[in-house]
Amino acid sequence: MASLWRMCAGLVAAAALCLSVTSAVAAPAGKISDPITAPVVVVGIAGLTWSNLTEKDTPTLWRMLDDGADAAALTVRTVHSPPCPLDGWLSLSAGRAATDPQPHRDRGCTTIPAVTGGAVQGWGDLVTGQRASLFDPELGLLGSTLAAGGVCATAVGPGAALALADRQGQVARYYAEPATARWDCPVTVVDAGVVDRRSDPSETLRVADQTVRQVLDRAPGNATVIVLGISQPLHSTLAMGAVVVAGPGSGHRFLTAQSTRWQGIVRLLDIPSTLVASAGVAEPNHFTGAPLIAAGERPSTQDTARRLRDVTQRDRDLRRSSGIFINGLAAAAVLAFGTLALCHRNRRSTRGIEFGLLVLAALPLCSYLVRLIQWWRWPAPLVALWLGMIGAAVVVALVLRRVPRVPPWAAVTVLSGITAGVLAIDATTGTVLHHGSPLGPSPLSGGRYYGFGNTTFVVFAVHAVVFAAGFASWLRSRRGPVIAAVAVGTIGLAAVLVDAWPTWGADVGGGLAIVPAFALLGMDVLGRRIGAARLLLTGAVAVAAVALISVLDWLRPASSRSHAGRFVEDLLHGDGTAVVTRKAGYAIGSLSAGPHLWLVGALLLYLVAVVLARKRLSPAWFEDAVAQWPHLWGCYVAVVTIAVIGSAANDYGLRVALLAVGIAGPPLMLAWLRCGPPAGN
Repeated sequence: MASLWRMCAGLVAAAALCLSVTSAVAAPAGKISDPITAPVVVVGIAGLTWSNLTEKDTPTLWRMLDDGADAAALTVRTVHSPPCPLDGWLSLSAGRAATDPQPHRDRGCTTIPAVTGGAVQGWGDLVTGQRASLFDPELGLLGSTLAAGGVCATAVGPGAALALADRQGQVARYYAEPATARWDCPVTVVDAGVVDRRSDPSETLRVADQTVRQVLDRAPGNATVIVLGISQPLHSTLAMGAVVVAGPGSGHRFLTAQSTRWQGIVRLLDIPSTLVASAGVAEPNHFTGAPLIAAGERPSTQDTARRLRDVTQRDRDLRRSSGIFINGLAAAAVLAFGTLALCHRNRRSTRGIEFGLLVLAALPLCSYLVRLIQWWRWPAPLVALWLGMIGAAVVVALVLRRVPRVPPWAAVTVLSGITAGVLAIDATTGTVLHHGSPLGPSPLSGGRYYGFGNTTFVVFAVHAVVFAAGFASWLRSRRGPVIAAVAVGTIGLAAVLVDAWPTWGADVGGGLAIVPAFALLGMDVLGRRIGAARLLLTGAVAVAAVALISVLDWLRPASSRSHAGRFVEDLLHGDGTAVVTRKAGYAIGSLSAGPHLWLVGALLLYLVAVVLARKRLSPAWFEDAVAQWPHLWGCYVAVVTIAVIGSAANDYGLRVALLAVGIAGPPLMLAWLRCGPPAGN
């Protein structure tokens, strides 16, 4: 058994070494820049992306990059996909996701309304149209905030007027063209047009580039000029926008923000926060962005454009693979269980199934490690992604076959320890592995950029529980139940901190599930009965732990807070109900994803029923396995707890339970298989 733990420690050390090398390459290098200060000029080009920002079509922007401008890929999706120019300008106005209120988006994007006498036409209809939005945008908030702070702001063009209008749709300083505008305000926003792929996009880009040239010629010499894509090109698929920042503080660097913590990735919603911060005005609580900062040297203009262009294609490939991976893993787990049952009934060999379970159990770990080969730069990226994951899983399975079969849970304990350890290291070093994994975040969708998303939470929590159960079983036989329970509690505390701490996992819902899961496993190790009162007590402890972490996050500066701290701020301002309602809507909406989630819901109800009525509903084969691995029962209860609370507390809904089946199924089936030598072997 000692050799088993040496093998585990060696594999974790190797993974940590790989992670440290990757982090050194991908993490921001050099000093983080000071915040942008006024005067600031924002030039919005609806449809500007890194695919169409070229030396031929946009020579001015290319020259800005050659001269040292900072750069990033920009998430332009707000509510709908694909986003329209009106969506982008309204989102700047509100500081959070807003949308074109027209119901028939399939007929095309709504034209930007005209401005007459300093008033945006149809403003009242735009405001009314936001009332049905789950994001509760407040149009005119940016303009009203600047005005309340005594900051002069100039709008040039109709889109810019939308961004800087006050709550009544009025623009104090408006000019139709850059040539007639005055440039003496601390904040200026310019609408440089719309790129339409169906009507000579190159010509539109050249006109927009000429507008940028006019702005650079007329803006104050000490101004910071931010050129960005307000939306994707009309009649095109969803893509990341481009953002280029030139000014006194720029210097061949990538941009980032506290809202993404991802070098080279920022959000459209970071622009309002940047503007109010540059003018020295307090940011409204309703804003959901963070000021732009520069961190990390970027390469040459050509390589910068290629690298940021790759973000879109990489994320498209990952989104194509994500659903297949999650649904396929769960389906494979169910199929393996059915095949295993048939083999037992017919007394056939299960060695092939055992190796298949090892491969399936290793796939989640390898879905993160595949980022190390930078698969998106290969000639056939999707082929490289899938071959990389499956090939690595086969190698891990071959290594795990060398783990002793006694005790029967040894192999799954080693694998789960490595998986949880790698993800913990990744969380504390910037979640670098997530940026190339089908289980990682999607900058195109714009939901989460850092920390543990719903998928990673499930992988981490399940494997942390399985590792704790296996380790406690080994420790209990040597040091007794109390020491084993202390070990479970220590692992659980570490898991909660990694998952929920604002600068690591930053996952509020995950903490609510992990605390009771480990508490119930600890009770099983101590031999205590798991009753309703203890279930309620563990739930209360979970809420208290997550609340404490959230309050500590809220005490940090507003621009540094994660989701947890912002939620506390929302509660204090009366907006917490809207956040909970929106996430609950997403969770309930998962039921409409298809019949497979209805089946998952039914399966989850049965698994809960087994926990509540073990004597009547627990299958005999499961009880036989528990007799050989006593803490398998506590492990099962903990996994079901993660699936139930995770499904209820996260906007992923029943997809959490679906993934829990795919993640927990193979290692637990492997343990069951090894607990009793199957007939025919």
